[in-house]
Amino acid sequence: MGNYNSGGHNRTHGRVEEYCRIDSFRLLQYADWFERLSDYGEYHYPVMGGKIYYNLMEDTARISHNGREYPLGLSKVPNVDGLSYRLYFLCPKRQKRVRHLYKKDGLYQCRKCARLNYGIQQRSGLSLIRRKMYWLVVKKLQYVDWEVDHPDLPIQDLWHIPKPRYMRWAKYDALMEEYRQLQKEYETMYNASLMKAFGRINKLLGYD
Repeated sequence: MGNYNSGGHNRTHGRVEEYCRIDSFRLLQYADWFERLSDYGEYHYPVMGGKIYYNLMEDTARISHNGREYPLGLSKVPNVDGLSYRLYFLCPKRQKRVRHLYKKDGLYQCRKCARLNYGIQQRSGLSLIRRKMYWLVVKKLQYVDWEVDHPDLPIQDLWHIPKPRYMRWAKYDALMEEYRQLQKEYETMYNASLMKAFGRINKLLGYD
């Protein structure tokens, strides 16, 4: 299976592309489209194999599919305008705030609980860069709550990392430059991987 850097540890996981996914942002858009944000009634949002029954005024919801029903936690995060908000699910297994839930083993759960990876994660070079980013963000920049602040962003897509309170600006700027360089390196390797994958597909289809 290979060592940690070979990407073999990720191949023991499933891929998100292979499972049904629900999106809390789309649930909020659905409610807004039907002008239900100001109504105290309970409404339903269709999902594969069932429905989500929700009441956004009371922050309550439950999910029903394939004859099974269980509570579904909701969490509202205010936007900077102080009026609107973003809506997130609470993973039924660990109650962590997430945007997406995936249907696996008869239960909707977050990507980590479902042990799912993005297909592109199963590549050794990208995995190594993400590990470097994680060490820099969590250990050096002390941003241990990045997954809470950005529940739907992977480590390589962070657009803002706050400066630790007692860190000098010169050191902070140097660490941020290191992080941005890792982002560029990741993007270059990611794009190269995609081009290689497209090349293999074209070859199989006889376009090459």
